[in-house]
Amino acid sequence: LMAEENAKACFADYVSKSEKKRLGLELIKEKLGLAQIPVRIECFDISTFQGRETVASQVVFEDGVPDKNQYRRYKIATVSGVDDYASMHEVLSRRFKHVEYPDPQLIVVDGGKGQLNIAVRVLKELGKSQLPVVGLAKARTISSFTAGEVERSQERFFLPNRQNPVTFSEASEAYRILVAIRDEAHRFAITYHRKLREAHSMDSQLDQ
Repeated sequence: LMAEENAKACFADYVSKSEKKRLGLELIKEKLGLAQIPVRIECFDISTFQGRETVASQVVFEDGVPDKNQYRRYKIATVSGVDDYASMHEVLSRRFKHVEYPDPQLIVVDGGKGQLNIAVRVLKELGKSQLPVVGLAKARTISSFTAGEVERSQERFFLPNRQNPVTFSEASEAYRILVAIRDEAHRFAITYHRKLREAHSMDSQLDQ
């Protein structure tokens, strides 16, 4: 009997969480003006260490939760130095050559208007301009010498051809989903960077 009650409680919790995610995705659709609910969201992050090694991460959320089996990481091969446009072009080109993967209903890029504009240009060149894309700019810290206090601005969500960013309530599930995928893409890229640096460090020690 206790096992049955536990099973019922677990199922109810699962249904509750699934419903919360669904409502979050519906709010994303509404606020970002999407044609359909973004069941599949892909986020890309370009990361450069000391202007040398550039890597990129691709993180996938399905139904508002991470699908780590579909994560991908890229070592940028055709770009020397820091060139966000060329790096984004390479990673999106490599991603969309894989026609076996379904197109996402939303692409997220880490950054503000600059990174968003790069992604829009690249998608147009790749014949994928129909795919919706949003740029997430990290919350800024606003300080004032006169105010004597520090304020933190909201995360900003930039859309193509729109001057002002979209904002979400930090308490909303939509906000949590979008910020979580951006943070996860950043974490995944940094982890790859660390692995490459450790490998290079070991190579140098062995050479010496």
